[in-house]
This record gives sequence, structure tokens and C-alpha cells, in this order.
Amino acid sequence: MEIGIQDTPRGYALGITGPYWKTETCEIVFPEEIWQNFPPADRQALKNELAYILTLAPPIILRHPTVWYPTPRPRFLDIYEECFTQAIPNMVEPIPGEDADDILKVQLSVLRHFPTEASSMGMERSGSWNPRRVILPFTFGKDSLLSLATLTALGYEVILVNIDECVLPKGKAIRKELEEEFLQEHDHPCHCVRNEIQLLSDWQVLNTPVTRLHQVHIHFVYLLAMIPFCTYYRAPFIVLSNEFENSLPHVHKGGFIAPHIYMQGREAAGTLARIVQGFSNGQITAINLIGILDNFSIHRILHEEFPAYGRYRVTCHMEMSDYSRWCHSCYRCAQPFMYFSALGNSPFSHGFEASMLEMEKKPLFSLFREDTHPGDEYHRFVAQEEALAFAMAHRRGVRGDLMELFEEKYLPRMENKRKSLAGKVFRLQAKPGRTPVEKRAADLYRRILKTYL
Repeated sequence: MEIGIQDTPRGYALGITGPYWKTETCEIVFPEEIWQNFPPADRQALKNELAYILTLAPPIILRHPTVWYPTPRPRFLDIYEECFTQAIPNMVEPIPGEDADDILKVQLSVLRHFPTEASSMGMERSGSWNPRRVILPFTFGKDSLLSLATLTALGYEVILVNIDECVLPKGKAIRKELEEEFLQEHDHPCHCVRNEIQLLSDWQVLNTPVTRLHQVHIHFVYLLAMIPFCTYYRAPFIVLSNEFENSLPHVHKGGFIAPHIYMQGREAAGTLARIVQGFSNGQITAINLIGILDNFSIHRILHEEFPAYGRYRVTCHMEMSDYSRWCHSCYRCAQPFMYFSALGNSPFSHGFEASMLEMEKKPLFSLFREDTHPGDEYHRFVAQEEALAFAMAHRRGVRGDLMELFEEKYLPRMENKRKSLAGKVFRLQAKPGRTPVEKRAADLYRRILKTYL
């Protein structure tokens, strides 16, 4: 497998050739003005990293043993591979035909050849950075919406960047329609980076069984693709929006304890920050405002304190659904349905078209799991969030099959626990980051959460 990557007027074009597998050339495309003002030396350095990142998954998915690159060894290759290794259990968890040990063996067996060693050079230093300006990868999900609302409330100038991965056309159409209305209401234009190269890691394009082995490199793409925007706007912060709660330990299908989603945890957040710091010679870093909050708190703060932002929320993948806004078939739909109900907001006014309280939805809630392992901190905590939401919704008279189940099995135990449970949920779940903006955001969240107790 041979990787070819060339410069284009607005980014890079990448193709794969070789005797066993060939692809059409795909591009990653930046806005013209952003790219033309990105220094040539930095373009080359970014190309060296992206050539590897964007092709990390295909040889593992295809089980192809050898890859030849035209670019030098990436500076952060060891970090990329370590993150992939740590995240393997997460990626194979929902796939019946994949095994963590097997995927690790495949990863370690792939030989990747680079013509030269990595360059130790970083970006040229400049003192003209604006500490009140940030770059925010933006998806219209609840996390990036709350990050935007928080930064705006704190008086920061926020530059939004959406990455179109070209694999979710229905989701793209929904977001594109929202983008125009969002701009009119909030005056936040959104830049777009078109990443056709993501198609080379899509199992449907590769004609393989379903897999999620592409999920790790997406985090690196979202990080490094922001750097040209940082240099153009002289913005020293990239704001990531992942809940650290998602990385709590859980019991893997293989019977061992592993982070629920490694790449969304504090450890991975620190790794991403070190990568961009190293690339930029310490001039840019990655921060996370909302990582210290749990899922229910993020939902409540967004929709109660910043409803003008919350109403644009799009959460799950819609490609395989006949519904227009929520798929109604995943936990990402089940939980917000209950949170809306708990707070006295009709889920149907927020785009839901059917109840998530029918008995068939029971497997989507951690609360109703049987015999949760003592070491499964993730599902135990999520069950607490959901129990609090069910109790709050019950007081509001919400009905449904699962509410009747809750009344029968859980409500008697909840009467004396509701206040203490609210104290566990509506609080900061971790220490804030060290930057002034992260500390200011944490202070804002503390003040808000106190009013919920």
C-alpha cells in the first residue's frame, strides 16, 4: 500500500496505490484565505502529520501488512499509536465480530515505512496572539453548543469551524439548514473544512464488515485541522468539547475493565494539548471547558441557561433513521428525552417524534441494567443521572411503560435519596484546567449548579 499526498491550492490531495488496492484521490480542503495565509513551512509540517493520521485506519481495517509513505516520519507517531492502542477496546466493544487482542496484533503487525526521520522543527514563534480569541470545532452537538454559549457569556471571541467528513450526508443537510438560521440569530459564521479523505476509512467505502476503527484518528484531525485557523486569527486556544465522564471505567465485553471512551478522557485531552503545543512551539494549546461536567448538567445548563443556543442541538447520526432530528434508537436519544421531561420541557418541542419511555427502549438506559459490575463506574454513574431524571419527571406526572417500571422497582428507594443524588450529579465532576478561561468557565458552572440544589 503506497500513500501519495500532494499540495493543492487549498489543502492536500491524498491517494492510495499499490498492487492490491487503489483509491481515487481525495482531498482535505480549507477555506482559501485561511490556507493561503498559512506559512509554507507549516503546511509541510502539517502534511507530514496528516499523511499518517488520515491513513492510520485503512491498513488495519483491510489487514494490509505494509504501507509506504512519501513524507517524513510524523513527529508524534508514538503518541498516535499509543492512543490507538488505548482506544482499541472502545472501538471493538459494539462490534460482535471484532476482538481487542486481535486488533492489537493487527496494529502491531503493520509495517509503515518513511523515507526520513521526523523533523524537530516547530512553528516560528510570534508574539501577536490574542488571548481572548479561541477556535472551536463545532458540530451543533450539545457539548460544542455549551462551549460556545459559555465562551460568549465570558466575553471571548469564538471562531467556529465545522469539519465535513463527507460520510453523513443527511446529518450534513440538517446542520447546513440550521447554520443559516443560527448565523442570523447569533452572528456566528462557521468555517468549513471538507475532509474527503475520511471516506478512505469508512467501512462501507472499503467494502468490509462494519467497524469503528476510524474513531481515534478523527480526534487528531479535529485538533490539527484547527491550526491554520489559529495562525490566521492569532488565536492561541483550540477548545475541545468532550465530557471526561465518558472515560470512566466500564466492563468490556472481553471481561476486563477499560475506559468507556478513552479519547474523551482527561488523559487524552492532555495528550492532544501536548501535540499542538509541540507543533506550535508552545504558542497554541488545547483546552476543555465542559469536560468537568456530567451529561445531565450539560443538558440542563445548555437548555435552561442558554436556550437560544440549545434549540439548535443535533445529537446523533441520522443516516439510518426515518426520523428528522433524533434517531430514537440510541442512548444519546434516550437520555435527553428523560432530561427534557425531568426539567418540564416537552421533548416533542425539541424534535422528538415518538416516546422513549416504551418498554422496548429499556436497553438504552443504564438505570435498568441488571447486575452492574462494582468496577463499572461509567454505567453506575450514568444510572444515577438517569435515576434522578426519572424521579424529577415522575414528580411532573410524566407517564410511560418505563416510568411504571421505575415506580415499581426504584421510586420507593429514591424518596430519601433525591437530594443527595442531585448533589452528586449537579456539581463539578473534576478539577478545571489551568488556563484562565477554563477557570472562569468552572466558576460560572459552579454558580449555576448551586441553584439546582
